[in-house]
Amino acid sequence: MSREQQLAEKPKSEMDRATKQTEYYQPAVDVSETTDGLVLRYDMPGVHKDNVDITVEGGILRVIGKADAEESGRAVYRETRVGDYRREFSLSEDVDTGHVEAEMTAGVLTIRLSKKEHARPRRIEISTEAQG
Repeated sequence: MSREQQLAEKPKSEMDRATKQTEYYQPAVDVSETTDGLVLRYDMPGVHKDNVDITVEGGILRVIGKADAEESGRAVYRETRVGDYRREFSLSEDVDTGHVEAEMTAGVLTIRLSKKEHARPRRIEISTEAQG
């Protein structure tokens, strides 16, 4: 059976659903580790903070950003990608998913994830020997 015949036999609702799926760009992300946690910086031009959805579920950090509509005019030349964004990261068990902070400035989303207490470095004191 040809591909065209297979498509013709699919119910219309399945074909509509397949064509309406959103295509996402994968934003560039810089990840830094500090003594207290992780800092992730997402480059998402054209996305306003009200259009960003950040979730943590099942050890997965998921960020979805919907770009604002283009300003008037037609792009003549473009090197940047502007559109909807989606990126997921698997999180270590050392990350405290109850302490997540996020801020958005000039198209850059910054997420701060805290480490659990046991995963943070700690200073060990050296005791003096008892003389006796």
